[in-house]
Amino acid sequence: MTSVLGNKTDESTPFFHGHVFENSPPGSRVNGLSIPARRIDAQRWCSGSSAYLKLLGDGSDDFRVFAHHGRGHVQLKTASVLDREERAEYVLDVGLCCASCASVERVVSRVASVRVDVLDTNDHEPAFRHADVKITLDDATALRSVVYKVAAEDTDSGKNAELIYYALPRNGSFYVVPKTGEVLLVDSILGLASPIKFSVFARDRGWPSRTGRHMKVEISPRQWPAAFPPSSRLLRKSRSVLEPSEPVSVSVSEDAAIGSVIMNLNPIRFQSASFEQLYPETESSPVTVSRESGELVISRSLDRETEPVVEITVKVLDKRGKAHIQRSLFTLI
Repeated sequence: MTSVLGNKTDESTPFFHGHVFENSPPGSRVNGLSIPARRIDAQRWCSGSSAYLKLLGDGSDDFRVFAHHGRGHVQLKTASVLDREERAEYVLDVGLCCASCASVERVVSRVASVRVDVLDTNDHEPAFRHADVKITLDDATALRSVVYKVAAEDTDSGKNAELIYYALPRNGSFYVVPKTGEVLLVDSILGLASPIKFSVFARDRGWPSRTGRHMKVEISPRQWPAAFPPSSRLLRKSRSVLEPSEPVSVSVSEDAAIGSVIMNLNPIRFQSASFEQLYPETESSPVTVSRESGELVISRSLDRETEPVVEITVKVLDKRGKAHIQRSLFTLI
């Protein structure tokens, strides 16, 4: 009798490989698996009597073996509905019996070894790992910041488990990266009082594709202080300039492109304001401020190794002629 270990056999036992899709009805043929009858050589073992075949091994009851006499081949069919999530692979032996295969003891030889892969069908919807979420976000947060990351799971495999994320209804402030599920701030929320609400969906790449239950996201802007507490020093001695507050700290990617807007210093209370950069000088600063809009813009390439923190101080002159000092710290990541 030929010995079989796992899916390896000795040189005298032929090995065959096939596949079948999960959820196929009982009686579905295992594709790609066809054993030539001559490779079994039944007459060698059962000379003068009828030969029968029997599947052996864990899970053998999920299949049945039969001989296709017209083609001279031995094939396998399913005996039950298979589920890839429960079992993705079967490794079985084909046993040969003489006169009867009523029991395993009647097997005189293991004439072939087979492996059957259970292939995935898109029978599961993506499901989010977390419940609905509510976020409070500083309205001075830098543009392109990742404010949250959603994640869904799909128990299928291959393309059926590859997910695409998107948000509805669409809004101009936040964007969900389709491949990663990262929620990015793409437009200024300075001065906004009402929360921004949207739903995030996950759709798989299977055919036909499946979309799971959505996840609700609510982001409430938190305004940075309108008034500044007193300080022990002044940046510039002027009656019209208030003393600086604690700086607004923002994280910025060192890969941010030149011309990218980091944040905007023009909330509702500073409408029709003008902006003047006090420190550092515009020519030497990697971040500059627009005099009209208050946008802080990257003016040259950022390098975390040589300049891990960038500080900028801006004087804001509002429409009433009153000046304010705003300091901002940008930490490169």
